[in-house]
Amino acid sequence: MGLDLTMILPLILVLVSFYFFVIRPQNKQRKEVETMRSNMKPGDEILTIGGFYGIIYAIGNENVTIELLPDYHKALITKSAIAKVVNSADAEDLVEEDDQLEEPGVVDAEYEEIDETKE
Repeated sequence: MGLDLTMILPLILVLVSFYFFVIRPQNKQRKEVETMRSNMKPGDEILTIGGFYGIIYAIGNENVTIELLPDYHKALITKSAIAKVVNSADAEDLVEEDDQLEEPGVVDAEYEEIDETKE
């Protein structure tokens, strides 16, 4: 009454395929992100997980001080909030695309003049 190999073989195949298709790629991606975050240095341009572009100003053990683009306001964020390091050419291309997307009739709300005589 030993265990039949035909009953155990499908379970072993499922576990092996689960390892190669789920666990191994996930570990590889985690190592790449850890390497990227450990190799950051002041002056690198980054993209946060919130979608903000910035330049690294100072780096601590767990936190990073960044200057947010385009106004260069400083913000303290955790290293885990950094999605990727972008090179300056990528950031310039994205800024140019944003400039092209602006519609000609759109006015910045901060500078919009309100005509109160129409009431």
